[in-house]
Amino acid sequence: MQLTIVDAFTKTPGEGNRAGVVLDAAGLDAEAMQRIAAVVGASETAFLMAPPTDGVVRLRYFAPAVEIPFCGHATVATLHLMAERGMLKAPGTYRLECAMGTLDVELELVEPRGARAWIVSPVLPWKESPVPLETVMRLLGGTVEMVDTSLPVLRTGYRLVVPMLRREDVWNLSPHARALAELLRPHGLNGVYVFTRETKDASSMAHSRYFPPVIGVVEDPVTGAAAGPLGMYLATRGVLALPEEGGKARARIEQGDAMGKPGRIDVEVTGKAGAPERARIGGVAVTVLEGPLRV
Repeated sequence: MQLTIVDAFTKTPGEGNRAGVVLDAAGLDAEAMQRIAAVVGASETAFLMAPPTDGVVRLRYFAPAVEIPFCGHATVATLHLMAERGMLKAPGTYRLECAMGTLDVELELVEPRGARAWIVSPVLPWKESPVPLETVMRLLGGTVEMVDTSLPVLRTGYRLVVPMLRREDVWNLSPHARALAELLRPHGLNGVYVFTRETKDASSMAHSRYFPPVIGVVEDPVTGAAAGPLGMYLATRGVLALPEEGGKARARIEQGDAMGKPGRIDVEVTGKAGAPERARIGGVAVTVLEGPLRV
C-alpha cells in the first residue's frame, strides 16, 4: 500500500498536524483502513476512495482507534497532495463527499505546484455541556478559575469547547487521558477543545489546544474541524466582527505551539454582525515522505 505523510497547516516539515494519506483506497474495507491508521499513528489518516470524477473527491478518515466523519487537517493534506500530483487543478472548485455530508472545496494557487485549500466547515448545533466543568478542568490538569466566564462552555457535535483566560494556563494543561475519556465517552463526546483570546501573534484571533482521548489521541496538534465552529462561535458573540449589512470576515487560529508543532488555520466566516451563516477553514501543507506501507 502506497502511503504519503503530509504535514498540514504549515509549510515546514515536522510542524503543523501530520496526516497519513492513501490515494488508492478502492477495495479497502473499514477493518483494513482502521489497521492502516493504527500503524501510521498520525491523529488521522485519509483514504481517497476513488479517483476524482466530475469534481467530486470522496474521502474516509480514520484515527488510530475509530473512524471519524470529517477531519480538517487530513482533508487539507489530501487536497494539497492531489494538487501536487496534478490530480486536481489550482485554482479550482470541487466537492468533498465524506461521512459528514457534501462540502464545497476551493483550491487557491499560492505558488508553483502549491495550493491553499478552503473547505466549508460542517457546523453542528451548539448545546449545553453535559459534563461538570469542575470535573473537566480537573481532568485537564487545570482549575475552573482558569475559565473565561465571559464566554459560554458549550458542546458542538462530539467536541466540548472551553474558553480560557490565559495562554500560559492553556499551555500548562496536562490531561489525565484515560479518566477524561471515561468521562466523555458516555455523552458521545470525543474530546475537549480549549482556547484563549490571548494569542502569540497580534494578528491572530485565538490560541487553542485539543485533547480527544476517546479516539486514541492524547492531543491533536492542529484541529481544522474545530476551527470553523470556533469562528462561528466567536462571530456570534462579536469577537470576530462581521459587517452590519452582511459580508465576510477572516481571522487566524493558532494551535500546536505547546507541542512544538506550530500550525496556523485561516478561518473565513460569512454572515451579518452577530449572525454568522457559514464558515470555511483554509490552510497549506507540505509533503514529508512517501513509500510502501506493509500491514
